[in-house]
Amino acid sequence: MKILAADTTTLVNTVALCDGDRVLAETIVNCGRIHSERLIETVDWVLKEAGIVVENVDLLAISTGPGSFTGVRVGTATWKGLALATKRPLVGVGTLDAMARLGAFYEGLVCPLLDAKMGEVFGALYRFRGGVREKLTPDRVCRVEDLIEGLEGVVYFLGEGANVYRARILEVAPGALFAPGLLGVPRASAVAAEALELAGKGVCTDAARVVPVYLRKSQAEQNREREAGGSPPRLSGGE
Repeated sequence: MKILAADTTTLVNTVALCDGDRVLAETIVNCGRIHSERLIETVDWVLKEAGIVVENVDLLAISTGPGSFTGVRVGTATWKGLALATKRPLVGVGTLDAMARLGAFYEGLVCPLLDAKMGEVFGALYRFRGGVREKLTPDRVCRVEDLIEGLEGVVYFLGEGANVYRARILEVAPGALFAPGLLGVPRASAVAAEALELAGKGVCTDAARVVPVYLRKSQAEQNREREAGGSPPRLSGGE
């Protein structure tokens, strides 16, 4: 099964074409927040390098969040448009679920983290037993301490959130292990791998059913609500 996948939920723009679990072509570029300018031309390049036309793609896969509001919107909207234009099935993949595939984890707990700004993270916990993954928590936006409080045993942390909040993580979990930085960078091939498993389980592939996962309201929405209530806006660095 040929899968065209992308992840634009962080500053990294990554697109991949995979044939089953084999990567035919993949790009990983830190492009800031200009996904809307880079995504389609990157898709064209990946398809050209792989020698595949979009009509020969069997499945589309997109990371639906959580992550940057702008990045999530751009990626989801672009892939839904591509699915509708090409009449290809589309699978939405959780960003954190795909990140949990970035390492060859066999035993222990894995905690992928994204920086949600305002001192919080987007995160979830996964347990690996004999290489088999089990998701222990839903995706959350919260203080990292609230996510990992009470954890015991070996815990691997990865992703930009792990780097940003490393000191706070170690205060709560002194024995925490941090995956190398390269393993924390989103990869579209991991999105494709997650989509392949979901498709095998019969997940819905109707593009109309794929929606962004934000976990909280955008900064603009929060500011409007605070202004309406008379409270000063809370700044997060923007999206």
